[in-house]
Amino acid sequence: MRYGSAAAQRTAMRALFEGAPATLDLLARAGGRTEAFLVRVAREEGWKEPAFDVDPEALEKRLVTLSDRLVGDLEAASAEGRAAGSYDKHRIDALAAMLKMVEKLGEMTRLPERAAERQNRSDADLAAALSLIDARIVELACALAASMGGGEADGGGGAADSF
Repeated sequence: MRYGSAAAQRTAMRALFEGAPATLDLLARAGGRTEAFLVRVAREEGWKEPAFDVDPEALEKRLVTLSDRLVGDLEAASAEGRAAGSYDKHRIDALAAMLKMVEKLGEMTRLPERAAERQNRSDADLAAALSLIDARIVELACALAASMGGGEADGGGGAADSF
């Protein structure tokens, strides 16, 4: 026996398609089943829970480890090619493609955190630069004031006194 209306199924399917986490409740609605039914099936068949909250630091460590391994493989392929006098183009191309994927994944996973860090660093650099500019303006203003004030006081009346 199926549960739920066609509209409810369409709504659930759309949510899944648009990236909603595939919870048992949402899957049940999309499939026209009860959540209890899917819970039982998942338990019997050993379905694995999806990891919704991935620790960014753990993911970054995994990507660094994978990247290190791929660089090692690339170095080995290069050494083998040097020794043999010809390189395995397919192997090197595959390793290069995998390294690009790891790099792209790294950029994607760090984007919000790294953007905030870069912005904070940029703001701190800007504040330091503005502080230096302010200090220089004050220094120049003091020097100008001293030269203007000093000329009148030292000259005893200015250019008219010299004639």
